[in-house]
Amino acid sequence: MPDGTTDHSPVPVASIASPVPIPAGGAPTAEALGLEEHGLSQRTLAWRRFRRHKLAMASLVVLVLLGLVTLLASVIAPYGFSEQHLDEILQGPSGKHLLGTDALGRDEFTRLLYGGRVSLLVGLGVALSAGVLGTLVGAAAGFYGGRLDNLMMRLTDLFLSIPLLVVLIIASRVAGGGVLAIVVVLSLVLWMPLARIVRGLFLSLKEKEFIEAARMIGASNWRIIGRHLLPNTLGVVIVNVTLTVAIAILTESLLSFLGFGIQPPTPTWGNMLDDGRSLMTVAGWLVWFPGLLILLTVLCVNFLGDGLRDALDPTQRRVRA
Repeated sequence: MPDGTTDHSPVPVASIASPVPIPAGGAPTAEALGLEEHGLSQRTLAWRRFRRHKLAMASLVVLVLLGLVTLLASVIAPYGFSEQHLDEILQGPSGKHLLGTDALGRDEFTRLLYGGRVSLLVGLGVALSAGVLGTLVGAAAGFYGGRLDNLMMRLTDLFLSIPLLVVLIIASRVAGGGVLAIVVVLSLVLWMPLARIVRGLFLSLKEKEFIEAARMIGASNWRIIGRHLLPNTLGVVIVNVTLTVAIAILTESLLSFLGFGIQPPTPTWGNMLDDGRSLMTVAGWLVWFPGLLILLTVLCVNFLGDGLRDALDPTQRRVRA
């Protein structure tokens, strides 16, 4: 004021910028304050974030349906997977054979169901076993460090430097073409990337204040690993294990396509592709359907992994305003 006094007149409310919209009824709501997820458990928060990822939710539904259909193959399939109808060789899709028949008169729909059971089993088995092995190696190397870390990481680098396809072909030929043999072979060559990731996380986390506090109160190494370090790496491990399913399915399909995977008469999507490639010009359905199922499964697994990453990564946390 010109005379030096202070103006105590009220400032109009509308002139004050407020980042929080206030409803007409009075106080701002929890959603307006961005507190709608305040106090919820980590599991609930992760599920909410995952549910907002539409592609991941759709992929989860598709994968569950595929799993159920292949598990119930013996109930759904109209024929046996090795049952031959020599008078119906290379018949196109029809009411009797929904997806046609192959060069031996076997029903393609039936073989796709049974082949999916094997391919999905290989993918899940490899992902779980490689995930456990990679997590254990990475955790031990990152937590204990020193000579153990150096030894394990040099071993990991050695495995990574060997041409993957050559190792797979030799190992699968030596181990045989059974499902268990393929799972073991693929697990032994797919654990290394996760081991390196887990090692890096352990090296970072073990220097944090909460780990030092656990040491000061007398927590053992096993308790620190099991109660503090592993839970904080679980999100990354789950995402990588999920993506390993897709890699395992593709790799098994490649081996079967080249004739070094699971051997006939056991059907897989990969060896069905191999059976149909020489007849692609006259019976394209022998290649289209197994190829489309491999593509669909791999895409769904990748979208599912993206959704899990967004849901389990603490840096992705956000609330609806």
